[in-house]
Amino acid sequence: MLYNIYFSAKGTTKKCADFVVQKISKEIKTFNWLSIEERVSVDMLTQDVLLFSMPVYGGYIPQICLEAIQKLHGQNTPAIIQAVYGNRHFDNALIQMQDLLEKQGFKVIAAGTFLAEHSIFPTVAAGRPNIEDYVAMEKFALQCKDILANSELVAKGKLTVPGDKNYDSLAFKGVPFHPQGDEKCISCMQCVNVCPAQAITMDNPKLTNNELCISCGACISICPVNARNYYEPIYQQAKAGFEIKCKEVRQAQVFYLKAQ
Repeated sequence: MLYNIYFSAKGTTKKCADFVVQKISKEIKTFNWLSIEERVSVDMLTQDVLLFSMPVYGGYIPQICLEAIQKLHGQNTPAIIQAVYGNRHFDNALIQMQDLLEKQGFKVIAAGTFLAEHSIFPTVAAGRPNIEDYVAMEKFALQCKDILANSELVAKGKLTVPGDKNYDSLAFKGVPFHPQGDEKCISCMQCVNVCPAQAITMDNPKLTNNELCISCGACISICPVNARNYYEPIYQQAKAGFEIKCKEVRQAQVFYLKAQ
């Protein structure tokens, strides 16, 4: 069984995960950790495979996923990790994922970083993943499939990924702006139901609890009348600066298990 586990608020990490997983296996079990109900305990065997895909928030995986990882249990189970980011940088996301999964009994055999539209500033990396990204993902998937077929390499090989070994997974404190609803809100409650942090309540779905909100953008994506967005003046200032800072186009990077 190939377990396809990801957190995808706006659908782009899901796109990357679903594309890669289907190139590797037809026997797939999927969990999207956007839903609290999907963050369940999963025990995997040595013959299983895990594809673990996460968006990058401030250089790390979403903190909301850290507890859920403790519910994954492998038996030296091969794992493939993917960091999906919006053209700034993936920073310590790969090394963090590798560390967390190895503590849970997994053997990370390959890692990839892929581009997708930025979750907060969608003008950055707009249209990603594009055709070139999907070509890179297909090559990555096929190489992972070859590695999985080489039992000796899986057993004895070593994977090295970039990142600061002394990283602080709680270093990112979030951004100073959060989605809110405006007068177009029809109180359909879809944002309430989709919010992974339970930061929106049925009492007043226009408002967001900024202390709980992780600015993932799920509520923006699901709103049927485009009522939710970032309306604070500081958002526009940050957006302009971010667009300039991240104008250089980045490409996919991949890392594979190597024989020792």
